[in-house]
Amino acid sequence: MYTEELEKLKIVSQKIQDFLEEDFEDTDANILVARLTNINVYLAISGKALADAKEIQDKQAKIIFAEELKSISKMPATIASKFITSQNADANYVVNWLDRLNRGLVHIGDNTRTQISFAKEELRLTKQGY
Repeated sequence: MYTEELEKLKIVSQKIQDFLEEDFEDTDANILVARLTNINVYLAISGKALADAKEIQDKQAKIIFAEELKSISKMPATIASKFITSQNADANYVVNWLDRLNRGLVHIGDNTRTQISFAKEELRLTKQGY
């Protein structure tokens, strides 16, 4: 179910993962601003991909529920929920990965803004002197 769509989302996720894992030690404010722009683009991409993955997750849960209705109706609610979740492992993995990437991008964006502020202040102090 939705295997092709999930594979495409995994490819998108891996590209974002690779971007986040890049070593980046530049302190030039202009380069940091360009990186922040890339972070924001990836944040938008990861947000859309996360929404798509959650939609697939929900659709798959609906299909699993319909296919297993007889056995699910005999289970306690918590067991039934865990059963559906366990049957939806691939979609759950992609949703969790994209959620972590999205949160990571937010934190890296915040950190990059702090680095930009620091670089600007350092430049200001260099021009004025202490």
